[in-house]
Amino acid sequence: MVLKNPDEYQKGKTIVYFVRHGESTQVTNLANSNDFGLSKLGKKQASEVASKLKRIKSEIDVLYSSTLKRAVETAEIIGKQIKKKPIQIKELSEFNRILWSNRIYHPRFWRHYQKHKASVVALDKILKNHKGKVIVIIAHGNIIKGIVGNKLKMSRNQIGKFDYHNCHISLLRFDGTKLDYIHYFNSKELVR
Repeated sequence: MVLKNPDEYQKGKTIVYFVRHGESTQVTNLANSNDFGLSKLGKKQASEVASKLKRIKSEIDVLYSSTLKRAVETAEIIGKQIKKKPIQIKELSEFNRILWSNRIYHPRFWRHYQKHKASVVALDKILKNHKGKVIVIIAHGNIIKGIVGNKLKMSRNQIGKFDYHNCHISLLRFDGTKLDYIHYFNSKELVR
């Protein structure tokens, strides 16, 4: 499916809505995991985004999410409203913000750098598999900042200065895997 009324610049392009997950409980378990679910506010935030995306549900072709609970729960809430089952992709899971610090000698830097690169590769694969479609991706702030910054060829230091809020939406247009246009970034509203 494509946009119902695409303008001349949208024809044949892939439209991606990135949504950061809702607010999380941030309670770590005994395994010291960072895989926590949504707080009460986070569920409300996800419901609000879901109601906005419901207005264009007939245009949305596919829904993706990271495999971490907070993203999965956000995607499930949205998926119910837009009648799409989320496809979970491990490579869209969060990495540490140490990447933006450029502390290349820190033991964790390169592990998170590899996660960042894997997220860019995962997006490119999604774009190739759904060329000309409308995609919703529920992910994490660093994933979204990293992908957008990578596509804009920004330095890690510049990318780290971006702020990304819970359940905010970014709308990007791609020509193949090349970022063609940013309609909006980190917006609270679904601008159409």
